[in-house]
Amino acid sequence: MSETIVQKEKFKSMRRIKIIKTTCTYFFLALLALTILYPLYLLLNISLKSDTEFANFPTEFVKNPQFGNYAVVFESMEVFKRFFTTVWMTAIASVVGVGVCAYCAFPLQRNYFRGASKVFTFIIVSMYFPGSLVANIVILNDVMNVYGTPIALILLWIVGGMQMNVFMFVGFLKSVPKDLDEAAFVDGCSYVRYVFTVAIPLMKPIVFTILLTKIIGCWNDFLGPYIYVTDPEFRTLSTGLFQYKSTYGASWNYFTTAIFIVAFPIIIIYIIFQKYIISGMIMGAVKG
Repeated sequence: MSETIVQKEKFKSMRRIKIIKTTCTYFFLALLALTILYPLYLLLNISLKSDTEFANFPTEFVKNPQFGNYAVVFESMEVFKRFFTTVWMTAIASVVGVGVCAYCAFPLQRNYFRGASKVFTFIIVSMYFPGSLVANIVILNDVMNVYGTPIALILLWIVGGMQMNVFMFVGFLKSVPKDLDEAAFVDGCSYVRYVFTVAIPLMKPIVFTILLTKIIGCWNDFLGPYIYVTDPEFRTLSTGLFQYKSTYGASWNYFTTAIFIVAFPIIIIYIIFQKYIISGMIMGAVKG
């Protein structure tokens, strides 16, 4: 009888500890969510205020929403033009970048050439090397003669983060049976055709993850477009926002409207696809 009472007390104690841990976890997550969502709320709230309302009540909830602020910013910042410029440059860099990484990762993981393991080790080590702005400019300007054009930025976006992406592809490729390679090659399938028609469809989770992270990185990049693209016709939204600040920086309602417009597409993309990004990264890191 005493043992039963002891077990019940032990069970109650364990249950109390579990409840406390769960409560603390949810409290911490709620606090973290609040620190992330409050700036977004503040941004949207200020963007809907007039100059007078912002001056008198900067942080209070908007009383008379000024949706016309968005129309003013869309016109003065040339949002549509910069939006489509950012979209097509990001699309090219992301798709080509993912394809190149997949194409490079396959022979490294399969050891299809001598010294593949050493090359892979060098790729991993190179992640810790700092980038060189001067070297990039010299190569793009003196060697390739594309500095100042969208081609320069697209090339930099393609190679940016390539080491990590190759590492993730190599990790995920361990789950793809090697027997498929041999069967495809026996049937006369070329290497290029095999990678893009057989291997990549089998790696959809990691392909999707790397593609989304690439899109987010390119979209949010400011230094790249600002430094490597000198033609005003090909300014992205991020550089347009910087130029907009010099003109409307004193009008916080217009400036926060511009910030929200630039950030909104990528926020929606991340909210919709965040579970694929997280799961893909985990799978790429622990496969095999």
